[in-house]
Amino acid sequence: MINAPSLSLWPLLAAMLGLFATIGLGLLASDEDELERAGLLSLIAIIIALASYAATGFALHFGGVGILVDHPDVAALVWEWTPLREGNLAWWGAAGWMGFGMTGAQTPLAVQLFLAALPLAATAGLLTMIALGRRTTPGVGVLFAALTSLLLAPLAGNWTQAGGWLMHLGESIGAGEGYRDFGGASFLLLAGGAAMAALLAFRGSRPTDEGAGSGPLAALGAGLLAVGGVGWIVASPLQTWGGSSPVQGALNDLLALAAGGLIGFLYGWFITRRPESVWTARSAAAGWGAALAGLPWMTPLQAMLTGAMGAWLFILTAWLINELLGWRDPGGIFAIFGPPAVWGLLAVGFFAPAPGQFKAQLIGVTSIALLAFFVASLFLAVVLLFGQIIASRAAKVETPPGTPPDAVSPGAD
Repeated sequence: MINAPSLSLWPLLAAMLGLFATIGLGLLASDEDELERAGLLSLIAIIIALASYAATGFALHFGGVGILVDHPDVAALVWEWTPLREGNLAWWGAAGWMGFGMTGAQTPLAVQLFLAALPLAATAGLLTMIALGRRTTPGVGVLFAALTSLLLAPLAGNWTQAGGWLMHLGESIGAGEGYRDFGGASFLLLAGGAAMAALLAFRGSRPTDEGAGSGPLAALGAGLLAVGGVGWIVASPLQTWGGSSPVQGALNDLLALAAGGLIGFLYGWFITRRPESVWTARSAAAGWGAALAGLPWMTPLQAMLTGAMGAWLFILTAWLINELLGWRDPGGIFAIFGPPAVWGLLAVGFFAPAPGQFKAQLIGVTSIALLAFFVASLFLAVVLLFGQIIASRAAKVETPPGTPPDAVSPGAD
């Protein structure tokens, strides 16, 4: 059981500060030259996350957190659904099942949990909106962002933060101390898995916008990420820092971001012979995301090395997708938030070396990535099928039955 700390105003302010990270990530992953359009996507994602988490997301995420947390504010949130019917069911929770519509969850601690999860859910929705919307239409991106906030992000959060089955892999199968993801890198991995599904589904087509990114937007996004990233990691009242502290975690967070940005700066200078804002900003984001999972267990040097490796993985992945495979991913969603997040999550197995910890991390990474990939693939298959049906019906309307093959339009020569 976790003894929740006393409530204070700071976690509320930190949760709101974390939304700057959401906006920043959206800006640096955007290829729009207009600030208004890029900012609008972030606003839509936050609105969708607010509505979705209040309706169903909070219940799926935290509906069973009362089993994990010893606090009267969440004493009613003790229903964790599991598909199993035998054995220790407490180890195999798959979804919370209390608090739909925030019913019975209007206590101070429950509201803090809601607000702390908001930046994570909004970010996952925003990044998937950009990834799918660029390959299809903006409307399809918005629909999948809603699905992410309603279902994918809450499930991932339950499994990794609120007493779900990944957290209990130590008790259930002896895998270390269970899956560990301190800063919520799994939410970035959701976006990476969905982006991979979009790349594969439309690998033979070009995205609607093939720009190389907006330097001013990327620089602004990286700045917002540096500020909001600190709020992101300290907002949750459930965080246990062990032998570390929030101050040390914030330092590690910023050092990883800086190391990643430095790698991107040097690489951009090498290939263009001038400072390159997009490479620098996106590499900084990759370094930040890589270090999220293991912040309390890393030394400052380890945080920098983790961030630098995350940046190199981003650069290598971007080259493979855009140059070698020719799939074109101008937003870089998969490259920024896919392999770097995987690396950081797996690295926890080295920084927190309980016996079997790497096994727990590998199971967790695979589960989160496959969840996003398969749901996104199914969603895109339905979208493509629906589009084909509409196109077929439109073709029949344009060519009425009985039209002679040699018919010509009036006025033709």
